[in-house]
Formats: sequence, structure tokens, C-alpha cells
Amino acid sequence: MLNHRLLIPLPLFASVMGLAGLAMVWRAAETHWGLDHTLSWLVTHFAAGTFVVLIAAYAFKWFAEPERVLAELNHPVRINFLPAISINLILLGILMTPWYPQVGLDMWRIGAVLQLLLTLIIVNIWLNSERPTASINPAWFIPAVGNVLVPVAAAPAGYVMTSWFFLSLGLFFWGILVTVIFYRLITKPPLEPQMRPTLVVMIAPPAVSFIALLTLTNELTVASQSLFFIAIFFVLLLLPQVPSFLRLPYFPSWWAYTFPLAACTVACFRFNQFHKVLSDAMLMGLVGLVTTIIGIVFARTILALVRDEMSHHA
Repeated sequence: MLNHRLLIPLPLFASVMGLAGLAMVWRAAETHWGLDHTLSWLVTHFAAGTFVVLIAAYAFKWFAEPERVLAELNHPVRINFLPAISINLILLGILMTPWYPQVGLDMWRIGAVLQLLLTLIIVNIWLNSERPTASINPAWFIPAVGNVLVPVAAAPAGYVMTSWFFLSLGLFFWGILVTVIFYRLITKPPLEPQMRPTLVVMIAPPAVSFIALLTLTNELTVASQSLFFIAIFFVLLLLPQVPSFLRLPYFPSWWAYTFPLAACTVACFRFNQFHKVLSDAMLMGLVGLVTTIIGIVFARTILALVRDEMSHHA
């Protein structure tokens, strides 16, 4: 008899993004305070293990109930979470590089190629089919804007032109999609409860673009500084939404809270290298906050799996 606990929803791949983001936060904190990289090593390997488990579980879902997988790939919202798989490879490649240089290099290379391929496929789907306005939400950033992650891995490895290509591609689509998404948020009914956590995704594109541009140029330019402050603006914009977020029941989309907050925290560490606008106590508070949020979301996800709640979202 089929164990429905093994039928995971596609958006759950965002969990690896959150765990990888936590590893990046702790690596930035360890570097800032001159600590051993033990904790970031542990979280990196845990994120990698989670990725392997999810890939195996989704492969099982493909063989056991392929119609569910096809339904997700044809869904106007869930299809946007498919590139979370390539983004996971890029993130894990970035994190693995200090300890396993060749493994890290291979992972982000595969992830970058897959990311470009999925961007082309999904953007072509957008162009050749009618998307309901109600389906537009910040998760749309994932397929195209996820390209801005590539330079964080590629630039240190010497792939400068590759880095500029992916950064340019991601920024191009960010400009388009942020306009489309704001149009939908302003002129149409509020997002459905299960999609409200994706509002936090709006923090990620400028935060990651800032890190990518800084990695490429090694200096705080007007462009990179602007990207950082846009990310901070989105954080301030979403603060009044926190009470409504806290009242939401559990959905796999809770993981949308995690990576953007982690990316913004890493951006704060990087910005502080040039302008010490945040004290060590504030940075410590950010690390603690991100760690707590990701810990809560992870624990609630495990509880959902144990209670067999996840199959209802699959």
C-alpha cells in the first residue's frame, strides 16, 4: 500500500534553500568573528543530506503517482518552484567549495546549466500560455531571478563573463517581474493564505544581487549599494505584515520565509565590511533570529510529515 507520507509537494524543495541560507549565515558569522567553521560545516552537510532525501522522495512520487507530478508541473504557481532544485545545486556548490573544491565546482556548474535551461522552459511557458492574474505571486521570482546566485559561485572560480551573463539575466527579469507582481498585489485581491509567505521572497532578489555584484567587483559601487538598500526597504515594507504571517496555518510555503531572510542577513555582514552601520550585537541578533525562524519552520515541517499533513499539499 502506498505510503502517502512519501508524497512530498514540489514547493518543499525551498526547504533546502532555507537550510543552505542558514549555512551561509553561519559561515558569514564565523568569518566575521574569527570562529571555527564547525557549525556551518554541519548545517551544509545537513542541507545536502536533506536535498538527497527530497530528490529520492520526489523520484518515488514520480514513479508512484506520475499524475500528481504532472499536475504540479502544469500548475500556474507550483511550476515556479521547479528551479528550486537547480538553485539548491548552486547553493550547495557555493557551500561545498571551501571543503570539497571539485565537488563544489561540479555542483554549481550543473546547477547553473539546469537553472538556465529551466529559465528558458518556464519563460517560454509564460509566453505561450495564458497565466491567470490570481496565480501571479512572488514565487515567480524563483525561475528567472534565481540566476543572480550563479556569480556568487562562478566569480571566485574565475568565470567572470559567465557571472555577468547570469547576473544580467536575473536583473533583467527582476525588473520585469517586480513590476508585474506589484501590479497584481495593488490591483487584485490579497494573496490566498497559503501564498502569503511568498511575499518575503521579494527580499531575496536585491539581497542576492547585492552579494553577487560585490563578489564580482570587490567594491561597494553605487549599483551594489542601491541593491542593498532596496533589500532593506522590502524588509521594512513587510514588517507590518508580521502579525498576519504569525496567524497563518502551516503550509510548505512557510519555507519562503527562510532563504530571503538568510540572504539579507549575509548581505548585512557583507555591507558591514565597508560601512559598520550594524553593531556586533545587532548582527548577533540577526543570526539568532534567522536561526530561530528556520528552526521553527523545520520543526513544523517534520511535525507535518509525522502527522501526514504533507500529503494533502502534494
